[in-house]
Amino acid sequence: MKDLLNKIIYQIYVRNFTEEGTFDGVVSKLDYIKELGTDIIYLLPVNTIGKDGRKGDLGSPYSIKDYYEINPELGGEASFDNLIKKAHEKGLKVMIDIVFNHTSRDSKIYKEHNSWMYHNLEGKEANKMGDWSDVYDLDLTNDELCDYLVRVIEHYCKKGVDGFRFDVASLLTKKFYIKLRKMLDEKYPSTILLAESVHIGFVNYGRSLGFNVLSDQELVDYGGFDLLYQYNTIEPLTNYLNNGDKIELDRYKALLLSDLGSLSSSALRIRGLENHDQKRLIEYTSSFTRMKNLLAFQNFMRGPLFIYNGLETKADHVLSLFTKDLLDLSIDEKWFTFVKKMIEFKKNEKDLLISIPLLTLGENLAVVNHYKGYKLLGLFSLGESPSSIEHKDIEDGEYLDLISGQKVVIKDHSLEVKEPLFLKKI
Repeated sequence: MKDLLNKIIYQIYVRNFTEEGTFDGVVSKLDYIKELGTDIIYLLPVNTIGKDGRKGDLGSPYSIKDYYEINPELGGEASFDNLIKKAHEKGLKVMIDIVFNHTSRDSKIYKEHNSWMYHNLEGKEANKMGDWSDVYDLDLTNDELCDYLVRVIEHYCKKGVDGFRFDVASLLTKKFYIKLRKMLDEKYPSTILLAESVHIGFVNYGRSLGFNVLSDQELVDYGGFDLLYQYNTIEPLTNYLNNGDKIELDRYKALLLSDLGSLSSSALRIRGLENHDQKRLIEYTSSFTRMKNLLAFQNFMRGPLFIYNGLETKADHVLSLFTKDLLDLSIDEKWFTFVKKMIEFKKNEKDLLISIPLLTLGENLAVVNHYKGYKLLGLFSLGESPSSIEHKDIEDGEYLDLISGQKVVIKDHSLEVKEPLFLKKI
């Protein structure tokens, strides 16, 4: 483990993060990012974008034309190198998005190494799952391709990149990961690896089509991933938030409990509901209190906190991947203050060893987090109204709420909860 347990990862969409939409624009915001409490900045893909089948006027950053070429629209290679340098000077690590499942339909690999592309039964370039108009999939069973992609990672390690987030990591191959891990273990052992491990339904669907989609544990075993998405459990929670179906919330609680021992202790899940593919918190609810409960619950769970740029300012929509969609960083003081408090908690409580959800009834969640020989109790109301939480493992007594600083008394193993509570027994 690389001391990632209590880190803050701040995801940046360079094109839309500032009016300039460049690496230099990000540099101008590094003090803001650092003061927020960030440890690691994670950049969406930084490479040139293909034109064949391009979506929108600027194209998706996930439709990459050349893995070695930095997108000049973002400032080019010199500006990218300068961002890494300036971030490191401020004690920030830099992680970039890597997209090795597919390339643009006019990519350098497509033109120069067509045998490395995935071909369907008719012998045509294609996608394994779905029919994305701007990309073709790669064939990572090919040894030459795997070696080429490992060299791409080595190239960015030499530039000072500290880590990589692998897009749809579950669709890559054991062969590639074994080669990559050998190189990193020998040359760059401190490199941080984050896997976009996919939803369970996606795993099962891919396997039903005959593809070897990797499980989360395989990503840890073969790829050496330090961090994984929590997509294995999150779908029923978002279903509940979208439609209010309490059965989905119960399903989520059961999945959380079963996930507890599903990964080796060397890997962590990143925590947070927002990212470039998922809704903003405010899109689920207009309730300020409910938003606080959702963020506090994610923050209380074991693993680093993931902040998609704009979460801290209560941004109201997911930024478009295909055109200019400038992020509004106007600060809502109440929300910004709460987010800062969550970050401070995550960074200060460094030894939260294991988060055990309690199977409670109703629109709530209770989590016991073991910490330095004692327990912290997290209580969260996820509905639109306060919720009564009762469970035999919620011990009676006096507690200090680490969020508000107020004393809380629990009787008869139950408590009505409105605001999120991080309780330490007095």
